[in-house]
Amino acid sequence: MNGRFDVGLQSRTSMAETLLRLEDLEVSRGMNNVLSSFHLEIKSGDVVVLHSENGAGKSTVIESSARLLPLEKGSVFHHDALVLDAEGRRNLPKKPFGLTLQSNGLIGDETVENHLLTVCALSHMKADITPILESFGLAHRKHDRIGQLSGGQARKVAVIAGLLPAMLSSKPRLILLDEPATGLDQSAVQTLVSAIGQLRSAGHGFLIASHHPSMLECATRLHDLKEEVEHKPSDDDVWTAIGQPEPRTLVAARAGNRYLRSTRAGLARNGLTALLVLGTLMAFVDPTNIENQTLLVGFVLSAPFAAGLAGDPVLYLLKEQRAVDWWRANVQRLPSADLFAPLTGVAFTAIGTVVFLGGFDWKVTIIGALVLWFTMAAVRFIEINTLRLARPNAVFLRLLLPILILPWALVAEYTATL
Repeated sequence: MNGRFDVGLQSRTSMAETLLRLEDLEVSRGMNNVLSSFHLEIKSGDVVVLHSENGAGKSTVIESSARLLPLEKGSVFHHDALVLDAEGRRNLPKKPFGLTLQSNGLIGDETVENHLLTVCALSHMKADITPILESFGLAHRKHDRIGQLSGGQARKVAVIAGLLPAMLSSKPRLILLDEPATGLDQSAVQTLVSAIGQLRSAGHGFLIASHHPSMLECATRLHDLKEEVEHKPSDDDVWTAIGQPEPRTLVAARAGNRYLRSTRAGLARNGLTALLVLGTLMAFVDPTNIENQTLLVGFVLSAPFAAGLAGDPVLYLLKEQRAVDWWRANVQRLPSADLFAPLTGVAFTAIGTVVFLGGFDWKVTIIGALVLWFTMAAVRFIEINTLRLARPNAVFLRLLLPILILPWALVAEYTATL
């Protein structure tokens, strides 16, 4: 690894801190009970490798540890603080942790650098990531979009993102890696093994799900989900943290705005929907022949209402590119289009007032912006809450959306009296 090393023993001699504790976990996927009465504890300096057969529940342990699955029973603790339990409590860990999922959790239109800097921001750190990219053979792709990378290169980015919270910090961090060696070439696997060994020597703790022989050699304990055995890995130099503290706020909100700018997802989804509704009304409705003011205001508010029903474009982007789980693990509130919604509402409502009301009306325009924001928020609420269900794609809660027509009609009737 191209990092700075310190062969001192300060991390080895520090008192072991409990980074992860799973107490009596019971987890189901669909109708199948995957984990039952499962216990596990990881302290600083531990590398626990789950190596049971496929379908036994290795990924379930990783995802439960990252707060991604509902628990039938039991509790999950990070640094001795409750982060998830069977009662529905789901708390953001007080200390950052690293996570690499099988799905990578990457947005194709984001650059390699931006994604890794987002990980740094979530850890409230800043760092020069170029040496890390060099060690994985990715320095020349630093400014490229992730969608332009090969599958193996994208996997490297996901693995680096999982390791970064530990690489940045001089304090013990928990790292969760689900099949990290899958898709990596032999050189990258050796770099990963070296990184895990050095970070372990620095006091960080790992929970890894993998069958790869090189990952098994990294372990201090091997666990087959029934019992575990001790294992002694080779000694490694101690990784010296590369991060510098930099408090950051609104990381998810900034990421959401960046996704919208890079993908134009809001214009393609919500903007086009509003434009189609507005264009259809303009083609078939002659406002000069309509005296009913409520009806005219209803036409004006139809475009922002339809745009809101199209949902949050950032959430759909995250779902489409399988990045929802990565964000859910790292933040309490997913990236959203909160700023985009009112701006779009203002634009299309303003056009509607000119076309159907004969001139710009700022009161109606503000109400239109609120209609779009509220409708989008309602759709987003339904979508996010279905993500927690066992089979979210099989739940058609969106069929309840016509209920929103009633409040929209009441708003239109009220607005007509202004």
